[in-house]
Amino acid sequence: MNPQITSQDTKDDDKAKKLEVTVHNQDDGDTYLFEINPKQTLQTVIDRLYEKKLRREPQADDRLTCEGRGEDVLQYRDITFKAYLEAGHCPKLVWLWVSGTGGA
Repeated sequence: MNPQITSQDTKDDDKAKKLEVTVHNQDDGDTYLFEINPKQTLQTVIDRLYEKKLRREPQADDRLTCEGRGEDVLQYRDITFKAYLEAGHCPKLVWLWVSGTGGA
């Protein structure tokens, strides 16, 4: 007999898989935390960062990089967090944001 997956099982499974992305704003020193599902794309967090936290439109010279590695995060915007992590990118999910005219 095969066990059936109930909607409750799925909800519990999704809760267990939540990840946390930390973004440090190097322009003003603020830190933002985002709880995400590994099936979401990086663009989901990027959109929330700009809409909810920065309250501005993205600019061409803004930078979003992985803390420690310095790798550009924006180039991976269209892949899921699951694929991002499986490929070995930014395993701690700590990003640094700086506007083109600000930061260190």
